[in-house]
Amino acid sequence: MNEVLDVLKRWKLDLSAVRQRMYRAPTPRERERWHAVWLLAKGWSAAQVADALERDPHTIGEGLSTFRQVGPAGLDFEHTGGSPPPSTANSKPH
Repeated sequence: MNEVLDVLKRWKLDLSAVRQRMYRAPTPRERERWHAVWLLAKGWSAAQVADALERDPHTIGEGLSTFRQVGPAGLDFEHTGGSPPPSTANSKPH
């Protein structure tokens, strides 16, 4: 049986739930990560998924490993670089 399907069962997900999360993800990066999981669950290899999504196969493998260990929260996008978004908390009206 497909290893990814076993991981999905562990986190109480099926292909339909993965597809819904893929389409409802709040950021493009999260959509891509759910898309990778969906393709892997459909039987694609990490190399095929990497080629289709124009990513390195190692990136796909790391994402799957994180998903296996942490579950859906492991696919969340965290902004880790660049300037923080502007804050309006300290803004004064003119």
